[in-house]
Amino acid sequence: MDSEAARRILCECEAKHKALAEKMADIGFIHQGSVVKRYMQCGRSSCACHKDPASRHGPYYYWSTKVGGKSVAKMITSQQAELLGRWVKNRNEMDAIVTQMKEISRVAFDAALFLIDEEKDDSSSKKSQE
Repeated sequence: MDSEAARRILCECEAKHKALAEKMADIGFIHQGSVVKRYMQCGRSSCACHKDPASRHGPYYYWSTKVGGKSVAKMITSQQAELLGRWVKNRNEMDAIVTQMKEISRVAFDAALFLIDEEKDDSSSKKSQE
């Protein structure tokens, strides 16, 4: 890598990072966990839900997450599931953007280090020439 390439990389990284930051600004509310929709068998063995999976009861909605390293699940309404589902999706999108930002920052840091080292080398060679 030369200094021109390093500067170009830094410019590209800055533009990508700025675009991701703008994307993140539009995300909205976030929430951790996941939302699932389930159809269940009941406890009555004579019920049709035991013979035919299409006859299972539901849908029932659950939100689950980890609290203190343990999974916790809570039954929620369909309206709550819709809202939480959007917020969980936003959280996943935010996490993906942050992962991309970290990678871009790593590339930018490598280029910046190259320029710093090159500047240090230029500075020390100028001092030795004096």
